[in-house]
Amino acid sequence: MGWYVLAEVLGIDEPPDEWALVEVTRRGLPGGSIDVLAKTLGLTISELSSFLHVSSRTLMRHRGRLLAKCLSDRLLCIGIVIARCIEFFQSHEKATRWLKSPLLALGNIRPLDLLDTNRNQHGPQFTWED
Repeated sequence: MGWYVLAEVLGIDEPPDEWALVEVTRRGLPGGSIDVLAKTLGLTISELSSFLHVSSRTLMRHRGRLLAKCLSDRLLCIGIVIARCIEFFQSHEKATRWLKSPLLALGNIRPLDLLDTNRNQHGPQFTWED
């Protein structure tokens, strides 16, 4: 993955490698990453808050501060998905449109709506076999 796309999606400096992302996550992403990601997706802070599992009021309080490790990690996971979509479609607009469009293959659910967890109940169910 080109880290520059992820950097744009989250409004951070381009990390040189994945290990740098680990350190950024541990220190905490800047609170402004919330606004940048919301703008990238064309979402309100309230809409974005549902994917991050915190209230919009909590997100507003984090502006100008470093985010907690847990919230930084969740934001980074979502950012990576968005960045990969942008790279795949080679267009911010096409990626956003796809993320916001219900897909028959997903039971008419928008891919964006699956970003609230790393494992979604609507997706395929995997079982471990001996």
